[in-house]
Amino acid sequence: MLFFRKKYLDKIQPFVWKDMIKILIWQRRVWKSKLLFLIKNFLLNSWIDENKIVFVDMENLENEKFKDYKVFYDYVKNFDYIFVDEVQNIENWEKAILSLQNKWKDIYITWSNSKILSGELATNLRWRYIEFEIFPFDYKEFLDALNFKNNKENFLKYTKFWGLPYLINLKLEEEIVYEYLKSIYSTIVLKDVVDRYKLRNYSILNRLISYIAKNIWNIFSASNITKYLKSQKINVSTITVLQYLSYLKEVFLLQEVKRYDLKWKKVFEMKEKYYFTDIWIRNAILGWFSPMDIGWILENIVAVNLLSNWWKIYVWEYNNLEIDIIAEKNWEKMYIQVAYLISDENVKKREFGNLQKIKDNWPKYVLSMDDIADGTYEGIKWVKVWEFLKYQWSK
Repeated sequence: MLFFRKKYLDKIQPFVWKDMIKILIWQRRVWKSKLLFLIKNFLLNSWIDENKIVFVDMENLENEKFKDYKVFYDYVKNFDYIFVDEVQNIENWEKAILSLQNKWKDIYITWSNSKILSGELATNLRWRYIEFEIFPFDYKEFLDALNFKNNKENFLKYTKFWGLPYLINLKLEEEIVYEYLKSIYSTIVLKDVVDRYKLRNYSILNRLISYIAKNIWNIFSASNITKYLKSQKINVSTITVLQYLSYLKEVFLLQEVKRYDLKWKKVFEMKEKYYFTDIWIRNAILGWFSPMDIGWILENIVAVNLLSNWWKIYVWEYNNLEIDIIAEKNWEKMYIQVAYLISDENVKKREFGNLQKIKDNWPKYVLSMDDIADGTYEGIKWVKVWEFLKYQWSK
């Protein structure tokens, strides 16, 4: 089933027919390849001759011969529109792509790692490429794909299962969905991390991921993670922890969020928060979806929905006070606290009180699952999470 991911097509279409290399990046199974087909269909619907278009899927065994970049180049060089899925499977692919780009070809490629462009290649391609980050389904895409109404019941389905587009084709039952998600997780960790970076100790990586999954509400430091692992009889250096974290970010399993200093308007380089790009993979690898975690899961979902709609986000921590999310885009800003339920007056004072300490005039939100969340408290907007994700910020 080919779902029309409009927000990405709207981003990519201004660069169609331009000689810039279009690079679609993100973790596996977010339908980067499906987006290539959608762009191809857009070209065909714009009266481009199909004989001028070539599509090479490098995960198809029939195309193994194209692992030799010279064979690949000779095959595609006479086409004007070139689509390559998982281009990293072509050895020395950059030589072929650079040569094709010099011939003013319209090129689209996908890749599952953020380090596609580094060193000499990045220098050679400067001003000649543009990257598009393709996330799992945001909440609005989830509703549109399944033709669901925006309500609490459907939002709970989203929090438990959703993100990866292929789930359109599966029955939304925990055993079925989590088995699929665990298989994706294994591929990301074993193939994209362990094999790619030639890691010798898979158990350390696995324990690191498990620790972050169980503590997603924490602001971390590598030294604190190291101390925890040592308490579990795992002897690992802080440098190794930092290296493993960088690998997990490069394959988009984790999203790093920096701390922000509101007073001095600067970003701290030490101690970060990590969100799972696909919180549902996190739920699957732990093997449970606990009501005790719902507040942190909601925060993770809000954060990644914002990131997938091109907001930059930060966290503020100062004197034991924390603002969950500071979001910025196009010279706009908003402050967000996320809670499961505002269960009593003390919780209300805590969640709204932190935001009251911010003295500028940008919008401030408390998001929760309360059915009565609709209005303001002390000038701060109180909004149902599902209403916020569907309407409030998708500008």
